Amino acid sequence: MAMWEGAKENSESKEFAGVVKRYKKMLSEEQMGFFDVADFEHIADHYIDKNQLTNALQACEIAISQHPHSITVKIKKAQVLIGQLKTDKAMSLLKMLSGIESTNPELLLMLGNCYSIQGEETKAYDCFRKAEKFSFEDRDELLYNIGAGYVQNTDYQKATYFLEKAYQENPKNDSVLYDLAFCYDKLGEDDKSIRIYNEYLDIDPFAESAWYNLGIIYTRLEEYDRAIEAYDYALAIDENYASALFNKANTLSTVERHEEALIYYFDYLRFDKNSSDARVYIAECYFQLEEYTKSYHYYKQSIQIDSNNADGWYGAGVVLMVEENLTESLIFLKKAIKLDDSCADFWSAFGKVNAALDHYEEALIAFKKSVEIEESNADFWIALADFFYHYDQTDLAIQTLFRAESAVSENVQLLYKLTGYLTENNNLQLAKTYLNKALTMNYSLHTEMFLDFPTLQSKPWIKKFIEKFQ
Repeated sequence: MAMWEGAKENSESKEFAGVVKRYKKMLSEEQMGFFDVADFEHIADHYIDKNQLTNALQACEIAISQHPHSITVKIKKAQVLIGQLKTDKAMSLLKMLSGIESTNPELLLMLGNCYSIQGEETKAYDCFRKAEKFSFEDRDELLYNIGAGYVQNTDYQKATYFLEKAYQENPKNDSVLYDLAFCYDKLGEDDKSIRIYNEYLDIDPFAESAWYNLGIIYTRLEEYDRAIEAYDYALAIDENYASALFNKANTLSTVERHEEALIYYFDYLRFDKNSSDARVYIAECYFQLEEYTKSYHYYKQSIQIDSNNADGWYGAGVVLMVEENLTESLIFLKKAIKLDDSCADFWSAFGKVNAALDHYEEALIAFKKSVEIEESNADFWIALADFFYHYDQTDLAIQTLFRAESAVSENVQLLYKLTGYLTENNNLQLAKTYLNKALTMNYSLHTEMFLDFPTLQSKPWIKKFIEKFQ
């Protein structure tokens, strides 16, 4: 059967090519020849496929002159006018036609598209619902076309409504499956998106973009092994899939497989040689591997390529801070803040360097700024409290963490810090309350408290508490 279908398609394509050739000859010789409606449809589609809409419109005009009562050629003309964004002319023609064929789903679909282009979404939606109502043949394709229009307009909720109906009509329509999975992804319905992408991949397992999109969803769900596997499939199909290389590198870095991540970041640079961001990520990998010279080198490269890359300036500043080149570190961190003064990490690092240089006022302003920007982040509150503690202002350190308690959801590091500060301030009753809370929440982290407050390890009451929870 397939052999005969192929032969038929080949025969039709030859016949179609002959029709177009005869039509072009007619135009060149300026002699009017007769073509039936189906021929004109082929001719117009030939020009539409080549995006030669002026030629397609000319073919429609000639067709109407030869077949003045044909609804088909007039609908084709409206399609071309919509393609040319001449929606007023298309609308006028379609409204006239709808008076003759008010239940024609193709006509209603195009009328809906016109309303949509003109921003009249309610009228567009009404037309689409009518087109759905009167569609009996190829319903899945009509519903898909409506849904795809909404996808293009990023109205994923309405797109999903029509695509789900198209899916019910034909669950094997690969175009429907792909767009429906994409919409579920955009709407945050991850389980549905994964299920539909897998159905799509059952039909077309070599669709690298579907594997890539699956990788993004798995990454968002923090299912990193599955994400890496999905990116691997995409890269097995297309080893030059730059976005998959980049995302796989990011995922490997997230799970602290930094050496592997570097391989894929460098591979990505083959396609985007001047990527400032990729160099920032490479620098971060080297930083995590404690290869600070290489890290600094790539941070510097990132800002040489793009002097407005705030992350590049910040990263270089942090490397210099770790290597105790504090004065130069300040220069880089100041530049990062100048480029982006809304990043709490930038301010916190700036505070730490100023504190190390004994610039009290500058450090205090920076630490307070980090807390203002990210009030719910315990790390910034702890950094501010540690700053006060470093300057023997333990009361202020305690007050800071009391304030943090109302801003931050329960955080065990904060509780252990408070235990240490309160103990050193001889507020033992309250210290016991906080230690009890902290040990209940996470017993194993109590050892970190002794790194910050080593003298606490020898206190009998603390030993007794720890033994009880042990």
